[in-house]
Amino acid sequence: MSEAITPPTSFNEAKKSQTIYRNIWGGDDLHVGLYDEADLTPFEAARATTDRMLRLFPKINRSTRILILMSGFGTAARYIAETHNCKVDCLNDDNEQNAFNQAEIDKLELTKKVIVTYGSVEYMPYAPDTFDYVIAQDSFSITDQKEPMFRAIHRVMKPEGRLVFSAILANEDLPESVNARIAELPVEELTTLSQYEMDAKRGFFQQIFTIERPQHLATHFTKLAAILRENEAKLVKQSSRAFVDARLKACEDFTALGQEGHLGWGILLFQKLNG
Repeated sequence: MSEAITPPTSFNEAKKSQTIYRNIWGGDDLHVGLYDEADLTPFEAARATTDRMLRLFPKINRSTRILILMSGFGTAARYIAETHNCKVDCLNDDNEQNAFNQAEIDKLELTKKVIVTYGSVEYMPYAPDTFDYVIAQDSFSITDQKEPMFRAIHRVMKPEGRLVFSAILANEDLPESVNARIAELPVEELTTLSQYEMDAKRGFFQQIFTIERPQHLATHFTKLAAILRENEAKLVKQSSRAFVDARLKACEDFTALGQEGHLGWGILLFQKLNG
């Protein structure tokens, strides 16, 4: 039940955006990296996040079907399909990113393994009991409908399927002044670990395992800000002064809130409850 992707008329804009992110991240990933080795680049750390997530699944083989929510430029999906020889579905609501992803899939001859579908985390156009595993890399932060999102994932997941996602986490009992700063960040809603556990339970998931790396949030955005400053003139030419300034401010704000202990980051693993 996937929807064919038609390249939009603004495909050149997608290429421009992708080039900018490649210069910042060193790749096409858009999620926070796992910096257990502090000298990793953002690209290497993002790949480390994907690898750590995959190790939380019991097994992956040719018949395994994985859904990646808000798949962005599709880097993780293509990497998983190539390294684990399984089927991967990309769900994303950005036509430009989807077009880039599809072009890369075609180039790598992965069309039998990777499928791109236009959709959102609130609406997933798949039949029930379709996927063995679901991956979301920081995409829970882009919706304020987290409990419905858990329920939507539950519907499309096979019995005893597993959900793993990374998330930027807010600490408990933050003062209003800090909440006001968080509200200005370019994300829909950040919530606490305990709230995720509660929303998951209401969405018929049981938490199995959590990897908390709060210090990695500030590390990640500090590295991104440094790369932005080093390449500022080139990036402004490729996009605009407003584009670069907005991303630099976001990096600085995330870094400050992480260093102050108000925001953290982690990887959460859940199992589907049946019955």
